[in-house]
Amino acid sequence: MDITLVKQHVESAAHHLLTSAQKEGANTKLSFVIVRKYISTGALTEEEEHALKTELSDALKILGIAVPFVLIPGASIVMPIIIKVAEKHNINLLPSVM
Repeated sequence: MDITLVKQHVESAAHHLLTSAQKEGANTKLSFVIVRKYISTGALTEEEEHALKTELSDALKILGIAVPFVLIPGASIVMPIIIKVAEKHNINLLPSVM
């Protein structure tokens, strides 16, 4: 494999990771604003409720992916396989920003 192709692939993956992290950070800030509004008013719009549920779902998905990488030896090999198999069965294990 050509070194320039490898460099392009690494740069593309890093760019995608940083973009996704930036979007996730913005979503987290929005969630805090929504929670603060709910605490003060006691009500949410349907869009705010959906955004909050999506963010909670994403946080749980991130935990579900990150924890095995820390605790289970060989998870870096097994987790990508599990994610691909889940996608084939229309199960989304990745956060919405990915």
